[in-house]
Amino acid sequence: MRIKALLVTHDIPEESIPWMAEVRDIFDELIIFIDEKRVTPGTVNRAREVGSRVHYHKAETWFDWDLAAKARACESDWVFTIERDEQLSPEWRQPQWRQILAGTQLTHFWVPRRWVVPGDRYITAAPWWPDSHPRLVRTDVSGASFPTRLHDFACIPGPGGYLRNLAIHHHVLWLCSRATREERVRYYEQLRPGGGLGHYYLYEDYAPPEAPLPKPVQVEVDREILRMEKLPPEEVSKISLEVNAAPAVVHVSALFSLDARVESAVNETLSSAPPHPVSLSYHWMEKANRQMIVFDGSRSALFPGLEANATGRYAMAIIAPDQPGDYILQTTMVQDGVGWFEDIRPGIVREFDVSVIAR
Repeated sequence: MRIKALLVTHDIPEESIPWMAEVRDIFDELIIFIDEKRVTPGTVNRAREVGSRVHYHKAETWFDWDLAAKARACESDWVFTIERDEQLSPEWRQPQWRQILAGTQLTHFWVPRRWVVPGDRYITAAPWWPDSHPRLVRTDVSGASFPTRLHDFACIPGPGGYLRNLAIHHHVLWLCSRATREERVRYYEQLRPGGGLGHYYLYEDYAPPEAPLPKPVQVEVDREILRMEKLPPEEVSKISLEVNAAPAVVHVSALFSLDARVESAVNETLSSAPPHPVSLSYHWMEKANRQMIVFDGSRSALFPGLEANATGRYAMAIIAPDQPGDYILQTTMVQDGVGWFEDIRPGIVREFDVSVIAR
């Protein structure tokens, strides 16, 4: 079984040399594709230093490439895609992770990603954590599609799994200065209006909670994969959510966090894993007429999961409406592909009056 890593980039910073060398050693090969039109000085030499093979391509615009063809060019059974500012968590050094892929019927795996800040710390709240991406995929799955736009995900047919401890450390927040990150957000906003992800890159504006990077844990092959199947209605009725407070005033499009307490009397673990992730979410309504403005709120994960018959606390990330006004925020839970929990248990919803003001 061949498992190779793929890096498509125009820039390899000096700091990433040891990370990429480790990727090359952990997987069977590290295949690098260099964007000749945008390549930065020194990148080609660094790619030759750490890559098993180095190829070149020319793209007229960013993401103007055939990533599926590049994955096939790896000539492997599985491909792990990595970015230039990412590092594998220490758990990948344990060779037993390969046993997860041996004989599995799953076609892809979502990998949690930590946004690392100075001091070997990471942001512990949504949306920065777990920020999972489908990175480990089979190469023989027909109908698979890979990103053609900034911040899109790969779409791989077939059943997927969620890795619990095998993670990625994302170093962009300390590798780049604040000014560089601000410029990146402006550029991303030009490439994809509304998708600049300023709240990710300009994290200082939100003062999110941080913690030291966790010490490595032992990978248990039979427990590493998380899966979440459909909950029957009678099980949904055994789940409760408490959110005690919300800010009275926020700015338009602001990101803020609420403290949520989830209590489960279900005899299985609740998680935000495929195929039917259970997540915290919300709705926004106009206060004057209760007209729904935002129904499908962003998701906050239960990660790695809430054990059976247990209670857990989670940070619920909320994005405010993009127009000033007086609103009602409804906090709730959802299981994707199944339904909203209030359809079965109306009392799970909590309502808060929130005024949204211009910046």
